[in-house]
Amino acid sequence: MRRTFAVSTARLRIMMEAFRGEMRRGLNGKPSSLRMLPAYVDRPTGRERGTFLALDLGGTNVRVLQVDLPGDGRLPVCAEDRFVLSRDKVTADGSVLFGALARFIGRFLRERRLSGRLPLGFTFSFPLRQASIAGGELIAWTKGWTAEGVVGRDVAALLNRALAAERISGVRVVSLNNDTTGTLMARAYLDPDCDAGCILGTGTNICYRERTSEIRKPVGPHGRDHMIINMESGNFNAVLPRNRFDVLLDRSSANPGLQAEEKMVSGKYLGELARMAVVELCGRGRLFGGRLPEIFSRREAFGSERLSEIEKDDSASADGVREFLWDWGARPAAAGDARLLRDVVRAVSGRAARLAAATLGATVTKNDPALEAKHSIAVDGSVFHKYPGFKARMEETLRELFGGRGGRIALAPMRDGSGLGAAVIAAVAAESAKTGGKKPGAGW
Repeated sequence: MRRTFAVSTARLRIMMEAFRGEMRRGLNGKPSSLRMLPAYVDRPTGRERGTFLALDLGGTNVRVLQVDLPGDGRLPVCAEDRFVLSRDKVTADGSVLFGALARFIGRFLRERRLSGRLPLGFTFSFPLRQASIAGGELIAWTKGWTAEGVVGRDVAALLNRALAAERISGVRVVSLNNDTTGTLMARAYLDPDCDAGCILGTGTNICYRERTSEIRKPVGPHGRDHMIINMESGNFNAVLPRNRFDVLLDRSSANPGLQAEEKMVSGKYLGELARMAVVELCGRGRLFGGRLPEIFSRREAFGSERLSEIEKDDSASADGVREFLWDWGARPAAAGDARLLRDVVRAVSGRAARLAAATLGATVTKNDPALEAKHSIAVDGSVFHKYPGFKARMEETLRELFGGRGGRIALAPMRDGSGLGAAVIAAVAAESAKTGGKKPGAGW
């Protein structure tokens, strides 16, 4: 299986060139697997200051934050509460969903005894089509959400309407972003070298800072020389080193033909790729004596968190892997079976780390081919933070691709950066509104 999931340096370089080509086509408005969506915001100066609210909607766990930005190089001060959306809230009518979000905000304000006019930055981690920093239309629901009456509508306007219905007059959405952009902005507030952001978790995506002059497709007004571009990079599909397991996984997925790169690197799919490889090996009689344990017999039952546990065991005897198999209901496994299972897992995750590193390398070298400058990439997500050795493998791949200059690409861990980033974006939007002659939150 190592050979099946192996990706050579030469193949990675070919993929990177294709990735940069897709970036250019997307910026020019030509057909591309990368959406290259303008975020209508540039990275912060670090001098933004004031108190802002943030709503971070990435899934059923919702965060509401109060963020005080000092604007003088000190760390922002954050207070947050977490709320849970029940299943019916994300599958009912959109008014039910946004009504629940408005009530979360109202509860946060009451418990924190906050009042007055508070600009709110809204992190909305679903595909958006934006024409300005202050609003954007939902392109399509993902993550199993089906709330009706939201697709094609401005989600910032829907939240403002729900806030008004709850008589929360002091809060208004002034900026809208996705989680990847928020992660970049949170890091960039204190790190002037940060010019890209990445999510490596259940899903994956990249955003980066681009010269406005490079955006040749029609976009809304943006008065700055640079803009953050949300690539929706998980959909990249050009010259990917797909194998038979990738093809089978795609065919059986809920979105065949889409999110090709995501299905090779993200936490939602790594476990299933490993499971299918185990099934094949067992069917050939090379693993578990040809008797497939129950944990591997059901689709998506072998999650990425199990892969992570397996990789924590570095022992020659693989006793830890054998214990995990026992805990998961498998019959006692031979040491050889445990080691082979670990090899399969390492092959799947190792390829994922190499592909993730290559796409980030392609991103920063689109505008800096010789890596003359330093590039800090803000990275968030469970795979990056929690998977053993994933970050180290990515860094090793960057050195392999760029030699000594690979050290100019720093992978900067950011935890829960999307909430803080939303507040930073709200501050940038408020400052832009002031310099444009408008007050932030005009229309209150």
